[in-house]
Amino acid sequence: MSFAEQLCAELLELPLKKPCCRRALSAGLLLGGERVSGSLVKLRLHREAVAVMAVALLEKTYAKMAQTTVVGYHGHRQWELSLPSPAAAKLTGQLQSEDAELDRLLHLSDCEGCRAAFLRGLFFACGTVNDPGRSSHLEFLLSHPVTEGAVTKELEALGYPPKRIERASGVGLYYKDAGSVGDLITLMGSHNIIFEFYNARIARDIRNNENRATNCVARNIQKSVAAAARQMEAIGRLMGSGKLDALPEPLRETALLRYRNPDATLDELREMHHPSISKSGLSHRLQKLIDAAEE
Repeated sequence: MSFAEQLCAELLELPLKKPCCRRALSAGLLLGGERVSGSLVKLRLHREAVAVMAVALLEKTYAKMAQTTVVGYHGHRQWELSLPSPAAAKLTGQLQSEDAELDRLLHLSDCEGCRAAFLRGLFFACGTVNDPGRSSHLEFLLSHPVTEGAVTKELEALGYPPKRIERASGVGLYYKDAGSVGDLITLMGSHNIIFEFYNARIARDIRNNENRATNCVARNIQKSVAAAARQMEAIGRLMGSGKLDALPEPLRETALLRYRNPDATLDELREMHHPSISKSGLSHRLQKLIDAAEE
């Protein structure tokens, strides 16, 4: 299973002991639904397990059985739920109004479990999350842009203001920083998969650090090779023009050692001098050879 499927599977197993929490989770689902009439609401869900849970939950919450139809959408299966409930239709209309206040409608601040349940319902209805081994990205894709303000206000109240992006199918409220993604997954109620999230994040950071270190070494090698090639060219020009013999003895010693050891590092080259010289002194001599060749 993908990371998103594993997360859904864990969240679906969490119990709902209070009626208020059941209503909060139902509201999260309904926020992504469509009010067809004063007594009918339709939901489209992307996972069969979520659809099965939603049918049972909505029946317990509204005492109405939702009819389920499997439909095709852009090559993928979706589960469409039709719920004939005036109460659900009324709440959906309230949730999707421009002046909706989720805390006032659902009393989320009165019960710690309600906030977690609402977030789970919202994630089941319109949430996506990337595999943390690749990148950190959690998004709620709202098909009804009018609900953006209410959801944003609720997420800000939790301390996690989202970023916003226009999508072809609605408005996305998203997070890309791993800290916020991990915290929101924890707030939804995850106690097991969240450890996989952090383990994958640590492994990714280690891998990225190793890649950066490898790239740094490669760049340093390239710079060293280019510098040695420039030095060899300068020494060759001095030899060809006969000017090398006119240079002071220390410069001639360095020039001959470099010429005979083109692949030696600066540390290796300075140890070949008798007596050995400092790295800065060697760099100074090599630069003087280049300057003399250019003159």
